[in-house]
Amino acid sequence: MSKVDFRYRRYGYTVLNVTDIERSNAFATDVFALDAAGVGPNGERFYRCTPNHHDIMLCPSKSAAYVRSGWELETEADVDKAFAHFGQLGLKPAWVSKEECEILGLERAFRVREPNNGICFEYYARMVHIVAPLQNRTTSFYGQGHFGLCVQDSKKLIDYMVDKMGFLVSDYLTGWPIALLRAFPNPNHHSFAPLNIPAGGPLFHHVAFMVNSIDDIGKLANRAKRLNAKVQFGIGRHPTSGSIHLYLYDPDYFVWEYTLGMEQFSELNPREPRMMSADPQNFDLWGAVPDREHPGPPVLTS
Repeated sequence: MSKVDFRYRRYGYTVLNVTDIERSNAFATDVFALDAAGVGPNGERFYRCTPNHHDIMLCPSKSAAYVRSGWELETEADVDKAFAHFGQLGLKPAWVSKEECEILGLERAFRVREPNNGICFEYYARMVHIVAPLQNRTTSFYGQGHFGLCVQDSKKLIDYMVDKMGFLVSDYLTGWPIALLRAFPNPNHHSFAPLNIPAGGPLFHHVAFMVNSIDDIGKLANRAKRLNAKVQFGIGRHPTSGSIHLYLYDPDYFVWEYTLGMEQFSELNPREPRMMSADPQNFDLWGAVPDREHPGPPVLTS
């Protein structure tokens, strides 16, 4: 069970700074088949694959960087509980202005920084629900999935998020270089993946979108070839969540993933976390090997 008194509904969305908004827009819509969902007052672009106002937000910037991720809680009362909880921890949560909430399609929201790495998280309970069907029907999306960040001391971050932020460990690799955390009581095997790096960071690792069919992943693989999008990892199958995956680089070398078939956890009496082998031969059930030649993931904003 979670150690906090508020409950998560889901991982909501991620905000990324990109260096060429038109090039990134083409990747999001043509390669990843997301719906363009509007432009903000500062040129930011919204995209969705669900009835939500947006599932990812891209902002034009001189340098590429991860900005923040949003977490949707179950109720407005949970938002108040979370705000009070983080305030008691001395993390100085701050409410987002009404004007910015309107741009983001949120009823209200606050932001707080995890103290070990300064990672910005946004909490809210109500996002605008859009009844108009998605226009881009290339992919059958199940919904928003998860994201990963690289940090210097992953075990320290994992312990903090479990003890102070309401997450549970689903699986971890021997020695804790990687853990897969779920936002309780959301049933997905993981909503957040901290990965250990020996120096530097924290760095953005990837963002994932859940799809309904293996056809969606196969079509993405061929679409990537046709549109010259480089594969970072896959097609493969994770030994932890059981998900079939395909990761691509976007124009700024952010990594985006399609994922299919993630293990689901019950709220009551879930299985215990497994300590998984960190041996490279056990990294992927289909023998997929991640690309190691890219420039490295973009840094987080301060």
